[in-house]
Amino acid sequence: MRRFSTYLLFVYVFASLLMLSCRAKKEVSKSHPTEIPTLQSLHIEKDLKKTLNQWLGAPYKYGGNSKKGVDCSGFVCAVYLEVYNTKLPRTSKDMYIFSEHIKLKDLREGDLIFFNYTGKGVSHVGIYLENNKFIHASTTKGVIVGDLNNEFTRKKIVGAGRVKKK
Repeated sequence: MRRFSTYLLFVYVFASLLMLSCRAKKEVSKSHPTEIPTLQSLHIEKDLKKTLNQWLGAPYKYGGNSKKGVDCSGFVCAVYLEVYNTKLPRTSKDMYIFSEHIKLKDLREGDLIFFNYTGKGVSHVGIYLENNKFIHASTTKGVIVGDLNNEFTRKKIVGAGRVKKK
């Protein structure tokens, strides 16, 4: 009986540590500017580009919604509110439900791209820019520009959505 109790305690501690590690604050190294591509070469709307440049490199923080720490949906919410004066639902799943679903071939600047990284449906969101580039809050690198042509990224796409902007 004692051996079984010890085993259960070990399993509980291990599972707790594993779950906590998924939500740990991950910092972006400011000393490696090559990890944070600029938006200068992209031809996107001036106000959007200005706002996104202010967010580039912001560290990831689960549940965060400021430039001191932000998660993917907090980032998208903040950008939409500032640039488009549009309030979005707080979670990526709710954004997916809220948006008008579109085909990937119809993506335009400012559209949302949804991903499944957990195996449980929509778990991540980013903002489409142009030429298969999108911006999002990565759990390991913070706010970065990603490429939809990346094989791993493309496999995780659930769909795309468009939100009416005010």
